[in-house]
Amino acid sequence: MDATPAQRHVQRHNPISIRLHLALDGDWHRIEARQWNARGFCFFHSTPLATGPTAFKRSLQHFEGDIVWSRASHDEAQVTEMLLNEAIHRHAGSSQVQPETQQRLLKLMRVQGMPEAKQRVLSALGGMPQPQEWQDHVARRMAQAMYQFGVRVEAPAWQAVVTEAMALGGVVQDLERWSGSLAGG
Repeated sequence: MDATPAQRHVQRHNPISIRLHLALDGDWHRIEARQWNARGFCFFHSTPLATGPTAFKRSLQHFEGDIVWSRASHDEAQVTEMLLNEAIHRHAGSSQVQPETQQRLLKLMRVQGMPEAKQRVLSALGGMPQPQEWQDHVARRMAQAMYQFGVRVEAPAWQAVVTEAMALGGVVQDLERWSGSLAGG
């Protein structure tokens, strides 16, 4: 995440985001680590944050990372994906959702991209707003600033999180290849 050329050439993983929590104002806030690798990750948040050491956790694994850069972002694709993931999360938390479906929805949330597929799933489950209502929701969120942050991490707990995500990422990539071969692609 540092601007040094050596770190810029380390492969980043983006097909799967990693759910983490960020310590902020004495509470834990859910974030999605994106563009991650063994040296760090990026994430979005609605609050501007100072650079420097910050506490993060995944389940019981706590670690510290340094926020090394930030920028304001008004990317409609990222806002749309965030809203879709929020809607999927709300629907997965519904008491009417079967446990198997809930697990599938939570996995779908972790896969980046696929906005059309996520919209189709939400529509099939009755959780997708009408087109005009959805566009209004996107426009309201676009009016709010989102901030992107780069975090550098040198902690064994983060290495364990990356190892776990790499294993899951391999499964997701296998499923994508398998579904592509069935579709004739």
